[in-house]
Amino acid sequence: MLTLIIFLASFVALSLWFLFKENKELRGVFGKLFLGSFGLYLGTAVFMPGVVSWSTLALNVGFLFGAGFFLNTFSSSKIIFIPMLILMTLGYYCGVKGIDWFPFANTESTSNSLETSSNIDGLDPDSELLVEVSNGHQLSELQHVINKYDLKLEPAFALKDNASTDLDDYYAVNIPAEQMQNYTAIVADFKASNLIDHIEANEILSLDPVETISENTPNRKKRYTANDPDLGKVWGHDAMEVEALYALLATEKVQPKKKAKIAIIDTGVDYKHEDLNTNFVSISSEHNTDSHGHGTHCAGIAAAVSNNGIGIASFAPTSDFVEVTSVKVFGKYGNTSQRIIINGMLLAADNGADVLSMSLGGPSTAQSQRAYKQAVQYANKKGAIVVVAAGNENIDARKRAPASVDGVITVAALAPSLEKAAFSNDVSGLKMGIAAPGVDIYSTIPNNKYEYFNGTSMATPYVAGLLGLMKSIRPNLTTQQAYKILKQTGLETRNTKATGALIHPANAVKSLLKG
Repeated sequence: MLTLIIFLASFVALSLWFLFKENKELRGVFGKLFLGSFGLYLGTAVFMPGVVSWSTLALNVGFLFGAGFFLNTFSSSKIIFIPMLILMTLGYYCGVKGIDWFPFANTESTSNSLETSSNIDGLDPDSELLVEVSNGHQLSELQHVINKYDLKLEPAFALKDNASTDLDDYYAVNIPAEQMQNYTAIVADFKASNLIDHIEANEILSLDPVETISENTPNRKKRYTANDPDLGKVWGHDAMEVEALYALLATEKVQPKKKAKIAIIDTGVDYKHEDLNTNFVSISSEHNTDSHGHGTHCAGIAAAVSNNGIGIASFAPTSDFVEVTSVKVFGKYGNTSQRIIINGMLLAADNGADVLSMSLGGPSTAQSQRAYKQAVQYANKKGAIVVVAAGNENIDARKRAPASVDGVITVAALAPSLEKAAFSNDVSGLKMGIAAPGVDIYSTIPNNKYEYFNGTSMATPYVAGLLGLMKSIRPNLTTQQAYKILKQTGLETRNTKATGALIHPANAVKSLLKG
């Protein structure tokens, strides 16, 4: 959001420079404003990789100078210029934010088509398309299309149980750079072959910028059952009445029937962290580091070691209930693709994950739902529940994937006041929306450190951690059963319709024990 404001400021400053180019004093003021704001925007893109993607940077620079040239044409007439400047600024903002009421911001027609140039710019250069070959047909039958454009195809997804899904029918299509001008024709030829069931763009997704809190939340002076010294910094512990959960588990002498595995599908996890190591199990060493910090923060929320006299605690009072693992799907600079995310989901499911915690996502299109949905179904068949962040754009979560995919539990973020976080997307239009704390969240980061972050990314592992605890008590718990319990036992928020109910771990476990 901040980078968007900086960019719009540079656009307005440049436009006003054209408008007042005959006034030396005002021209100087707006010239300095433009150079300062545009320089700050470029600096953010260069020195904070992942906050502004290169494709977005190129698109915005093109818009900036193209729109500036256009407005310069009307700079002699303020009657025309001022309304045009306002309309273009609002149009750009509403288009980026997905606000439907603005007449020039029709995101359904401008961003959801495979043929749009914005999609082409944002595709994975190694596999721009995902194609599902129809059952009963072979890849060799598409050889005429492959040869025509010198395409390279390989199986898109790696999974153990091919019989339970159609994901093994998907192929990743690599389009040579010199053939990208024929992108629209390639898509059309695949469709015209009548040999495929589905085709979608494999878009690059960026991690939402991590916002740290400049001033720490006041430390509470309460005494807690767990001996972890920083629990006073975890306001969600009180809001969700975790003390009541600990008391219930102790009073009822609840014992786990299995150790449930929570998979953090993210930037990786620092498995050596002092407050995670005891609970951590590795799928592969490549997933056990985290240069970004986002995944490690999520892991601490879901499964920090409780009662170890260090840092924070999670819902599980001992290490007998849950364990946490990592699947790294984001690169060093916070970029990934739909194909990589789905492969991460399949890897977690194939390695026995009981809960998939996914603090990620991107713009939702009709095309980007099918493969995600099949991946969710595959994970469900393997016994896993999939939990996804609602997103941080303050829009309808139905515009995000995989937040809007059928079969996932989608999590909105709450502020300490139990109001919807200002950035959190609205989950009222989804079948399974729920809420958890997502502002001023204190948790683990790499190198045995701790930090406060904001985001629906932080709310999601709270839900994943509770579901992991519930799965340890009832291993055959399904997504629908789990969501019904979370919804019925949750607490009202300041706007429950938009956020869903706030999870209440003690009530949820109590209901589970009665069932």
